Amino acid sequence: MYDFVTKGLYTKKKFSQSTSLDVFLKCIHYFQPKNIELKNGHKLIKKKVITEFPTVGFNEPFDMIYYGELLSETEISSMAEYAKKQPGGILFIDEIRKNKNSKELWQKLLQTSFHVVTVDMYYCGLLFFHTTQAKEHFKIRV
Repeated sequence: MYDFVTKGLYTKKKFSQSTSLDVFLKCIHYFQPKNIELKNGHKLIKKKVITEFPTVGFNEPFDMIYYGELLSETEISSMAEYAKKQPGGILFIDEIRKNKNSKELWQKLLQTSFHVVTVDMYYCGLLFFHTTQAKEHFKIRV
């Protein structure tokens, strides 16, 4: 995690004025996923990803999934299914503190057992399914 924070999140390169989008793009730059899924239809984000990372695809199997925000507990169930199908996958969740519902769903998500490492960056969060690592939760200032 230290390597990700120092060489990924805290790099001087700025991809976007939006903090969350900048963090998401820095995650792509650092983890170099081959395929990304953008939930909740984010055409502008897809355009930015294609511009910055032309080799990244949008086909299954997905190495990383972007959620614009948590909308319902049903999404948490689909995340659990993704974790089973894609060990080593990464979930990026934007706007984890947008409203009371988002905060509650983020807290419920932290209580689930299917993820191994979670990272709370206030604006957004990450979940990792790397089963070789001990279960941990990090809070990082971005």
